[in-house]
Amino acid sequence: MRNKSVLLPLLCALLCVFFWLSSGFCAIAATARQPVAPALSAVYAQSPALPSEAVTVHPNGQVKKTENLDDYEDYIAAANIADPLEPWNRFWFGFNNIFYLHVARPVYNAYSFVAPRQFRSGMKNFFSNLLFPVRFVNNILQLRFLEAGVEFGHFFINTTSSFGLADVAKNKKTIVPVDPDGEDFGQTLGRWGIGHGFYIVWPFIGPSSPRDSLGRIGDLLTDPFFYVHPWELAAGSEGALRFNALGDVLPLYEDMNSAAVDPYIAMRQAYVNFRSTQVRR
Repeated sequence: MRNKSVLLPLLCALLCVFFWLSSGFCAIAATARQPVAPALSAVYAQSPALPSEAVTVHPNGQVKKTENLDDYEDYIAAANIADPLEPWNRFWFGFNNIFYLHVARPVYNAYSFVAPRQFRSGMKNFFSNLLFPVRFVNNILQLRFLEAGVEFGHFFINTTSSFGLADVAKNKKTIVPVDPDGEDFGQTLGRWGIGHGFYIVWPFIGPSSPRDSLGRIGDLLTDPFFYVHPWELAAGSEGALRFNALGDVLPLYEDMNSAAVDPYIAMRQAYVNFRSTQVRR
C-alpha cells in the first residue's frame, strides 16, 4: 500500500511536467546556410535569424511554420532581450533538449503508434475548445470585445455540434478575424505596455521572461482544470491532453536543433520575435 501511495503522486508529477512542457516551447526550423540579418548584433550574428512570424504556437501546444520560412529579405529584427542569466539558461536549455529528444520523443512515438490519428486530432480539438476561457478573458482584458464574441461563437458551435471534438467553426466567416493562436495573459500584459524584463529558460517550460512567467499564473486562473478536484485528476487529465499535442512540437524542435549554428541563440531570438508579433497583432 505504501508503494502505491508514493507511485500515484509521482505519476501525477510526471503528467504535470507534460502540462508545462507542451505549452512553453517556441520551436524553429531554419537552415544554417541562410544569411544572417544585417540588423542583428554581434551576439546574434553567431546564429541564423528568423522572420518574426516564422513560427506559430497554439495554446494547446501546436506549432507550425509559415510557408516563407526561408525568406529573409523582408526580415526586421525584433528588439534584443537582456540575457543576464545566460549560464543558467544554457544549462536548462541543454537539459530540456535531452528531455525532448530522448524522453518525450520515444514516448510520443509509442503513443502515436497505438493511438489512431483521428483520436489524437479529436483530443487536440477538444483541449483547444476547453481552453476557451483563457482566450475569451484575455480578449476582454485587451478590450477586444468583438474578438471575444467570435471566440464565444466558436466555442458554442463546436461544443453543441461535436462536444469540441471537431473544429466545426474553423472555416466560418466572422465579423472580425481571430488568430487561431488565441490570446494569453502574457500578451495582455504586453499590450498594456509591460516589457519582457529579461530572458529566462525554465526546466521543462522552456523560453520565457518575468512577464510571461507571471502571465502563466494568470492563464492558470482561467484554465478550467484549475478548478477540478481532486488535483490528481486535474493534473493527470490536462497533462495527458497536452502530451497528446506534442506531435506538432517535436518535429520542429528537432529541425531547430539540427539546423541552427547555435540553437540556444536561435531559440532566444525566435522567442522574442514571436512574442512581439503576438502582442502587436
